[in-house]
Amino acid sequence: MDKAVILDSDVASAFAKIGRLDLLKRLFSRHPVFITPRIYEELTVPIYYGYTFPLDIFASFDVIYPSEEENKMYRILLIGNISLGKGEMEALSICKNRGYVFASIDNVALKYAQAEGVETLKLHSILRALWELGIQSKDEVRDIIKKLEVLDKTRIKDVDLIFE
Repeated sequence: MDKAVILDSDVASAFAKIGRLDLLKRLFSRHPVFITPRIYEELTVPIYYGYTFPLDIFASFDVIYPSEEENKMYRILLIGNISLGKGEMEALSICKNRGYVFASIDNVALKYAQAEGVETLKLHSILRALWELGIQSKDEVRDIIKKLEVLDKTRIKDVDLIFE
């Protein structure tokens, strides 16, 4: 089994909002992909405001539960860090313990994960991989970027780096 990937709520919701979770599933077709219970909880909040995109995420990706050891690590990480959310901390405790990959859009979370020795995957890498692996053309990836910026209000800097 190849390395599993845990999606942070931001990356999962970005692709769900543009109706393209299928791209993540295709990109990671050789890898188990999960969200954590606390990320699940974070994603339930928009449902109360009438949004349905979280339901697509729940239907697409399984929830992975932390072990007791990972729960202890989560509590330790939580005490020492106020800049990250509970979902990110839970994901990082699992990724660090099991050697999984953490995928996020949040640069603060990605830098923290890297400092903790966790392998990361950022949005630029995901978008680049979509065209490098032939899942989407460069023009289709450019269209995805436009949709992410409009529908998810995600500002993607240095777009040219994706296509180098």
